Amino acid sequence: MEDNSYRLIVAYFEKTISDEELTELREWIELYPGNQEQFWETMQILEASKSYFKKTDQVGTASWQRINAHIQKEEKSNVGRKIHWLAYAASILIIGSMSLWWYKHSSYKADTAVAYTEVINPEGQQSKILLPDSSVIYLAGGSKIKYRKNFSGNKRSVSLEGEAFFEVMHGKKPFMIQSGEIATVVLGTSFNVRAFASDHKVTVTVNSGKVGVMKTVRGKNHLIKYLTPNEQIEINTITGLYAFDTANAADVSAWIKNHFVFYDVPIREVMASLEHRYGVRIEFIEPEIGNSRVTAKFKNMPLKDVMDELMVLSGLTYIEKNGHIFIYSVNQKGGKIMN
Repeated sequence: MEDNSYRLIVAYFEKTISDEELTELREWIELYPGNQEQFWETMQILEASKSYFKKTDQVGTASWQRINAHIQKEEKSNVGRKIHWLAYAASILIIGSMSLWWYKHSSYKADTAVAYTEVINPEGQQSKILLPDSSVIYLAGGSKIKYRKNFSGNKRSVSLEGEAFFEVMHGKKPFMIQSGEIATVVLGTSFNVRAFASDHKVTVTVNSGKVGVMKTVRGKNHLIKYLTPNEQIEINTITGLYAFDTANAADVSAWIKNHFVFYDVPIREVMASLEHRYGVRIEFIEPEIGNSRVTAKFKNMPLKDVMDELMVLSGLTYIEKNGHIFIYSVNQKGGKIMN
């Protein structure tokens, strides 16, 4: 989907769409057979995210009134396209009605006795978790998830701190991963979320299916991007800025098989991944040398072999003392005493 299509669908969902934009949205939906499906899936994601945080209003009625008024205008100016437009409008009405039915029949009712399951992995430990709906989570070292023991009402939700790979079973109830103010909403797909607090960023990479990435701004949820396979978004949690790009999703999630693939990344990011995987503390004596960039692949290798290869690639060296690894430059001019 193009950014403009997102904008139009969001405007339609939020009931801020103009007559001109409504015409543009209609033309986009009619352009290719798959566009109506994308419209419907994006609406589901927007509807789901809204229902997670506050009660939805009746999205069908008000939107249909605007569409109906626009239909009458179109009939006067463009009779030849009347049948197509009515078919489109009817599909929108169905979507609105389904959204309203979904809300009325699956609204979450607060339960003070709700039981939660929390899984915390120490650094150096990975785990595989089977959720009540048969979805699977691969949880990285130094990471934590929390979820309801029974996914009830309109919620299949997980809160994540750290990194995890999700294989979500397709279902009528959307699945949401909450990482601070960033939410990832899906219907059924596989994807990787990295959200360590120390990184000050959230990175979502899609392996299969479609994923909506949302951000809460002043209590209101906004769709940032709609991702498809091998697409990635990185959001700075401090500035709110984000970067969208393509990525090899299989490489990003290779850590679940104890493989690591790094393409031209700062070595400090590589070391952060090694800390989570091997459960060690790694420190740069001179912080600026952490900016050195490397490209490397490691397949289920012991930490010592990984470190040795990285030192060759980066031109740096290291020393290990009491389970703590210190990295430094051969020509270093200063630093700290290694206790």
